[in-house]
This record gives sequence, structure tokens and C-alpha cells, in this order.
Amino acid sequence: MATSEAAPMELHLELGPMPADPHAGGIIDGLRNLRENQALCDLVLEVGEQRFLAHKAVLASASPRLCECLLSLPSVSKDGMEQKSVLKLTEVSSPEAVQMMLTCIYGPSAGDGFEYNPSSGEINRDVLRLAQHFQIQHLQDQAARWLAKGLSTANVLERLVACEEFGLVDVREKILEQLTANPDALFVLAKDPAVLKVPAVLQDLLVRVLNLLGCDPSTQRSGQSKAQGKQAKKAGA
Repeated sequence: MATSEAAPMELHLELGPMPADPHAGGIIDGLRNLRENQALCDLVLEVGEQRFLAHKAVLASASPRLCECLLSLPSVSKDGMEQKSVLKLTEVSSPEAVQMMLTCIYGPSAGDGFEYNPSSGEINRDVLRLAQHFQIQHLQDQAARWLAKGLSTANVLERLVACEEFGLVDVREKILEQLTANPDALFVLAKDPAVLKVPAVLQDLLVRVLNLLGCDPSTQRSGQSKAQGKQAKKAGA
């Protein structure tokens, strides 16, 4: 969300190394080659009019939730021959997000220098929807970490809203810590009218600023309650 008051300021955030992908290496290399050659594929993933071929056994091994979905698909046969099952992905609208899910499960092709980098924030949200719907933790880790990549005052509100939507507490906390440690960025954000559309973020930022100033909101509320109690006793006497 760009501001009209000032140019975007970069915010640098370090989340540490990515957790190891438990599905990488070994036999998965051969299965990835089979998929790239459209060989022995028994599953079609549909998103809109786009279709992706895959192997049910590979996807089922990625998560118990995805396995459950695949086992529930009706078997289709024609002329005595079993046909490919079809899984319609109605949770998302982006073929790019589906391709990223498949790349996460099968692993990138050897030597292609793959880096998780969706072309927009909305596509990253679709990836998060797939990751959470099918409970693919490594895919969620990739999408969550992207929210901290290339962070600036121009996109920080959009990223914080995504953290709220998908319950990414750790990333949200680190972004807020970075903001409160950068007074210039915080000032730019405070002047952005769009911040009023995300009251939860605004409230959290205000509490953090008060804490930085040495004001503990909880202590103040407690003091106000005690004062009100004393006033009530005096009125009763």
C-alpha cells in the first residue's frame, strides 16, 4: 500500500535459514522427472481452466490432509480402463500458486536455481490458502517468509494484513518489532490513511509506541480502575 506523502523506505528483516524440507531428495527426483514428462500421472489438478498432471501417491505423501482428499475422490473408468482422477481446487484462482505447491512437493528441477518468488501478494495469499487447506507446512513456511522479503513502508500494511488473515504470528511479531525499532518508517506508516483500515495493527503499534515511551497501558488501565473504585466508595459514603 503506497503512501502519497513519501517514497517507500526499505525495512530489513532476517528470519534465519529455512527449515529442511522432509520431502526433498531420494526417489522424489525420479518422480519429478516422471511428472515433467507427464508419465504415469494418475491425477489432474484443476484451477479455473488450467490443468496440472501429478501422481496421487506423491501428493498424498505430502500431508495427511491431502491424502484424505485424494482418497475421497471417486474412481473413474472408461472401457474397463481406469482414468485420471480430478481434484478441483476451488479455494484458489491462481495457476501460479498451484505450480508453486507442486514445486514444493516434488522439489525444483536440478540446477534450475529455483527461488520461491510469487509475482504478486495475492498469488502468495493463494499459496497460503493451499498450504493451510492441505496442511503442507513447508509450503506455508515458504509463503510466510516471503512476507518478510523486500519489506518496505509501501507494502508493510499489506503484509501485516496477510499475517492477520493466516495467523502467521511469528512473522507478524517480527515485522512489528522492525517497525517500532525504526521511528522514520513508523512515522511514514502513521501518515498513511490506509492504516485506519487495519485497526488491529494500528492498536498494536500504538501499544508498542507507548511502551517505548515508558507508558504501560495495562498499568494505566489498572490505575484508572482503582481511582474509579475509590471515587465510588467516597460517593457511597
